Amino acid sequence: MPKTKIPIPPLSEQQQIATYLDTKCSKIDHIIATQKKKIAYLQELKQSLITNVVTGKIKVS
Repeated sequence: MPKTKIPIPPLSEQQQIATYLDTKCSKIDHIIATQKKKIAYLQELKQSLITNVVTGKIKVS
């Protein structure tokens, strides 16, 4: 079976890549968390609106 050579960047470059990816992943995680909070808030708002309409607190014509 032939051996395949895989080029490996120097350790300093590997560390730069890892740092870059950590930073980007952190930003993405923050964005996801923010969007999940917005979705939860909108779901609560929707449920509140439905409840207010059903109980007659808000009249729909």
